[in-house]
Amino acid sequence: MSSDKQNINKISKEIVSLAASKATLAVPGVNQEKDIRLSRDKDGFVIDIFVTVDFGSKIPQLAWDIQNSVKEAVETITQQTVKAVNIHVQGVMMPQEGKRTDE
Repeated sequence: MSSDKQNINKISKEIVSLAASKATLAVPGVNQEKDIRLSRDKDGFVIDIFVTVDFGSKIPQLAWDIQNSVKEAVETITQQTVKAVNIHVQGVMMPQEGKRTDE
């Protein structure tokens, strides 16, 4: 077995998901990370992230920032390619009410 395959097998999905979650929550404008779905094949990881964002956030820029942050974090700990980071905005948190508006 190659050393790359051994490294992949040693890193659990929970650890990769935790790294992705921390990288997501570090991006300004992300109010809450609701779910992370992770899949992996021979070509790398595909990560789906479901978030609630702060009202007034520029969603395209926010999604780009999350993608870059997560890709860097996961590739750093796994030494494997991240093929895609898909961002799913589940709602917007209104500042004055503290309530979420589902889209």
